[in-house]
Amino acid sequence: MKAATKVAIATLSSILLLGSSVNLAAEAASSQTAAPKTAVKKAAKSTKAIPAEDKKFIENEMNRVKEQAEKSDDVFVLYHKYKELNNGFDISFWGGIEHYTTYEDYLKKASTLEGSILAQPPNLPKGYKFSKARIEGPTKGKFIDEVRAEGKKSGKPIYVKKIDWKEAATIRLEYTNGKDTLAISKYTLDSEGSKKKGFFEGDFPAHIYPKYVFWHTDKFEYSISTTTDMPKEQKIEILKAAVKK
Repeated sequence: MKAATKVAIATLSSILLLGSSVNLAAEAASSQTAAPKTAVKKAAKSTKAIPAEDKKFIENEMNRVKEQAEKSDDVFVLYHKYKELNNGFDISFWGGIEHYTTYEDYLKKASTLEGSILAQPPNLPKGYKFSKARIEGPTKGKFIDEVRAEGKKSGKPIYVKKIDWKEAATIRLEYTNGKDTLAISKYTLDSEGSKKKGFFEGDFPAHIYPKYVFWHTDKFEYSISTTTDMPKEQKIEILKAAVKK
């Protein structure tokens, strides 16, 4: 599952409580379709029974977490007692996505992580220069069940827990050469993706760009994409050079 579909979005809670959109994963937010008007009206009606003090508590906690997330690269997991204030989800996330505009800043963070990371491959095609990078913390794992159990036990309208993550779930490096882009990515495999192993090309029509080569291991998917026609063998060598275990 790609990063854009992994985060439970708390859009409704932001509308009902804060009057502005929640700053979760920006890409994940952009991938979600808007809730139908009828669903919004129904949810708004159901929130009338929620005590005012609980709504105020939730608003204060969300503002506090938002402020903390903006100051760090921490991941905060939120358990929502009132799912109707979170678009029907009992779990949401704040933070955990960091963007970098220099390779040095990216590497400073990446070098502190456990497991494999992506590094600038020495065999990049001539003319390609670093453009940007992104690191995302985990949104899946045993810790989700732990937060849910702790949240229910606490009885709080909203329960917040900071997750100390050591291994990135997603990393992406982008290089450009004029209008052309070469991107190298790492994702945590979902159950469907884990059925394939080794190197293989993306199954897309010939006229569709970018062109992908994927590398599936036991736990992760690595990929390289280009907006130009590059031989599969060359892509594989660049990808292998970028993965540092």
